[in-house]
Amino acid sequence: MIDVVVIGAGPAGTAAAFDLLVKGFSVLLLDKYEFPRKKACAGGITPKALSLFRYDIGALVKRQCRSIKIRPPGKSSFLIQNNNPICHMTQRWELDFFSLQKVLAKGGQFQKVKNFSIEGKASHVQIRTSNQLIKARYLIGADGANSRVRRLTDSSCQVVRYPAIEADVEVENPGFHKMEFDFSMPGKGYYWVFPKDNHINIGIYSTTGSPGLQQKQLAEYAKIRFGKNCSGKIRLKAFKGYSLGVGGYTLNPVKKGRALLVGDAAGLAETLLGEGIYFALKSGQAAAQAIANAHGSNTLPGVFYAREIKKIRRELRLYYLSSKCLYSFPSISLNLLSRPFFHKRFAQGYADGKTLGQIISLL
Repeated sequence: MIDVVVIGAGPAGTAAAFDLLVKGFSVLLLDKYEFPRKKACAGGITPKALSLFRYDIGALVKRQCRSIKIRPPGKSSFLIQNNNPICHMTQRWELDFFSLQKVLAKGGQFQKVKNFSIEGKASHVQIRTSNQLIKARYLIGADGANSRVRRLTDSSCQVVRYPAIEADVEVENPGFHKMEFDFSMPGKGYYWVFPKDNHINIGIYSTTGSPGLQQKQLAEYAKIRFGKNCSGKIRLKAFKGYSLGVGGYTLNPVKKGRALLVGDAAGLAETLLGEGIYFALKSGQAAAQAIANAHGSNTLPGVFYAREIKKIRRELRLYYLSSKCLYSFPSISLNLLSRPFFHKRFAQGYADGKTLGQIISLL
């Protein structure tokens, strides 16, 4: 019998698996894809997320951004900047593959599994695939916003899904471009510009919950922004659409019995800017600690996980309230942020790896 099965080998799943292996548990990671695999994600890593990795990912960083351009609706853009990096740019497929290799090096196992069913027992969990029956003492669902684990363990748990689309654009001298959040375009949400080493990643994040984002919108934006910097017709490469799992501050990610949900599967992305990797890592590590605390006792891990994740849910509520202010009153909110008193403190806070709650407490 395996100690822990983790379904989903992204940041949340590998963070949980790595910590469990360090604590002496046997771990089997399941994912529907072979690695390395394509992954929809802009790949920005905040300093607070970077600090949570148990291993050095410096070799994966394509660019360190010390300034962010903000484009408000109907007004001039302004910069948020700091002497230290505010965001680290990576390629998500590289990050996930690297993290999985770290888990395997620690003694973890990995299998590609597309379809499975789950049955909870008093002393363990059974995961049945097309060709095997896997028994585990505990189960962690880290399989994203459309989580099958969530649907099989608690069909009443409904995570809100916010849509995003992205693509890569080749431009001349990508190093000249700054990281940007563009709030000047129509719709609730923003367009982003994330410069990498040899290209620029652009995308749209929407807080409407509607899946109506289209490639045409992104192509038109690329033409407006980069038409003069591209030789010939602008072509979007590696176009992807995906959902972010949000709303976790209102949900109980503790499933009945021995299953826990982490990351987007538990709706633990924040709604302000859509950052998910920090909360994925944080919740994955919290789940690992909860299982370690519960193992050998008469208490199920959910009791400990609820305590571990309480701070995360409180922080997510603050992000939600902030997003309501920003997207309901974007002009007023961004006008305040444009003032040096505010944006210098936000830049310093992000560069120092502080959470939104910690930053606001210092204003």
